[in-house]
Amino acid sequence: MSHIRTRIRQNLVTSLTGLANTGSNVFDSRVYPMTADTLPGICVYTSSEISNYTSINPPRTLDKVITASIEIYVQMIDTYDEVLDQIAADVEEALYTDLTRNGLAQDTRVMSFDSTFSGDVEQPLILGKLTVQIRYSAVEGSPEG
Repeated sequence: MSHIRTRIRQNLVTSLTGLANTGSNVFDSRVYPMTADTLPGICVYTSSEISNYTSINPPRTLDKVITASIEIYVQMIDTYDEVLDQIAADVEEALYTDLTRNGLAQDTRVMSFDSTFSGDVEQPLILGKLTVQIRYSAVEGSPEG
């Protein structure tokens, strides 16, 4: 069985696949090379995880929080802000449909949204990034959950 963090990330990808504007252009990677065929598209990756011990005696219980990044890439001539906002709304709606990530976690929360713009290419590219926190419990020494 794979690490619970991997399974949660895969659940995020599955939850975001099939959205109206991005379809199957959802990738479990922070370095996927986005091309015209995969835009607009989404990349999902975990950027950090923190643990807090909630019991004293081994094996101890851990309360863990994963920080996941959901990056939305849009390249258009115009209306890219509107398309980015619509995709971000679709992402949030999809995430809040199952806060437990199919029973793997206790909670999912969208914590922030940021966007950047690049006009260095022939067609402008806008990137929106949602930061999501997923809380789950584990027992020390059992990373597969």
